[in-house]
Amino acid sequence: MHCCHFDLDSTLVPTKTTLSRCPACAHELVLLEAGAPSWCPACQWNLDVYDPALAPWRGTRMIGRWGFRRGLEIDRATYEQVLAAPEARPDGTSSGEVWLSVVSVLLALLGVAAVGYLAWLVVASDLPQGVRLALAIPAVLVLLLVKPSFGRVPRYGVITEREAPQLHRLVREVADAAGTPVPDVICADLSLNAGVARLGWRQRSVLVIGIPLWVMLPRPARVSLLAHELGHLANGDPLRVRRTLLARTFGARAVVATGGRNPWRRAVHAADSLAEQGSGPVVLLGMIVHGIVALANVAGATAQLLVDSVAMPDSRRAEYRADLVARRVAGSAAFLRSSETVLLAGRIWQDLWHLAPRIDGEQLEAAAAEARESLAARLPLARQLSRRTTDLWSSHPGEDQRMRLIEALPAVDGALCVDTRRWADIDTELAPRRRAAHNILLGTRDRF
Repeated sequence: MHCCHFDLDSTLVPTKTTLSRCPACAHELVLLEAGAPSWCPACQWNLDVYDPALAPWRGTRMIGRWGFRRGLEIDRATYEQVLAAPEARPDGTSSGEVWLSVVSVLLALLGVAAVGYLAWLVVASDLPQGVRLALAIPAVLVLLLVKPSFGRVPRYGVITEREAPQLHRLVREVADAAGTPVPDVICADLSLNAGVARLGWRQRSVLVIGIPLWVMLPRPARVSLLAHELGHLANGDPLRVRRTLLARTFGARAVVATGGRNPWRRAVHAADSLAEQGSGPVVLLGMIVHGIVALANVAGATAQLLVDSVAMPDSRRAEYRADLVARRVAGSAAFLRSSETVLLAGRIWQDLWHLAPRIDGEQLEAAAAEARESLAARLPLARQLSRRTTDLWSSHPGEDQRMRLIEALPAVDGALCVDTRRWADIDTELAPRRRAAHNILLGTRDRF
C-alpha cells in the first residue's frame, strides 16, 4: 500500500536550546536532547547528520549511519531528476524493478519446485512415512515464504456511494483530473494515514482514507491527499509493487517466521532455559537448533535490507511523481498545507486526546483546526527535523524534501475547486466516521 508519509513522532517536535552559535552564520543552534547533534535552523549547518535517536534502527549503528548517508544521496539525486523534468511521464521499467522481477520469478520457480517435490514425496517416493514427513518440512517452509499474497479487500469501513454520494463524486472528479479510473472501493479506517492498493484475486483498486488525518486537514488539502493517492494509481505504482512482491516480502517473512527482531538475544535466553532444565546432549541440540534459527533470521533480515536498498529509490521517485499529481489537481498551496499537517499530525492528535472529554465528534474538525494553528510556530523546525527520520530503506522521502520540490516549481492553482456547500455535505456523510474517531480518543484515555 502506498501511504501518505507520516514519519515525525509527536514527541520529537524540537524546542530551541541555546547551546552555542552556528560557526557559519552565528545563529543560535537547536538541540533536541543532551548528546544529540545540534544544527542551525537558519543556514541548516549540521542538519544532515546521522542521529540514532531519530533515524530508523537497522540493527547496528554502523549500518544505520551508512544507510542514512545513502538515503540523503538518493533523495538529492531523485529530487534533481524530477525537478529537471516535472512534466515527464513516469519512467519505464527501472533497473531496480528488473532486478526485483527476476528475483520474484526465481522465487516463484522455487515455490513450483517445492510443490513438485512434495508431490513426489506423496505419490512416487517409497520412503517410510516418517522419513517423508521429515523430508517435507523444508519444502513446506519454502512454500510458506514464497506463497502468493493477494491481500484482502476490507470488509469493514467500506464507504458505499449510497452512504456518501458527495464523497464518491469528489473522488471521481479527482480521479478524472489525475487521469486514472475511479477506485473500485473506498473505505475509511482510524489511522493517521491514507493509501491505495490493489487487493484480492481480482486486484481491485482500494482507496483508504484515515479519518483522523482527514479531520485534521484543511479542506483544500483533503483534495491534495486524494490526488496524491490516486496519483499512484495513475502512475501504475501498485501494479509495479505487485509484480515484484515476492522479492519485496521474502526476507521479511523469513524474519517473522524465525521470531522477529533480536534473534541472538532469544537464542541466549533459550540456551539459559535449556541449561536450567536439562543437561548433556539435549542442551547441545537445543543450542544448535536455536543457533540455526538465529542465523536464518539474520540471513532473512540481510536479504530484506538488500531488497529494500534496490526497491526504495523507485518508491521514493513514485512519491515525488504522486506529489506532482497532487500539485496539478489541488494546487501548490493545498499540497504544502497537507504536508504541514502531516508533520504536526501526531501532536495534533495528542491535543485532541486531551480535549476529547470536553467535545463531541461534531466539534472534532474545529478542535483540530485550532490545534493546527496553535502549533504552526513549530513547523519550521519540525520540517527540518524530518530530514533526520529517513534513510536508504525508507519508502518515502523526508517531508521537507517533498515540500522543497513543490516550492521549487512555479506555484499553480488547482484544477479542481470544491465549494463550501459540497464540503458541508461531505462532512455530513462522514459524521458517523468522525464520531468513531472521537470514540477512539475516549477509548485510549480509558487505558491510562
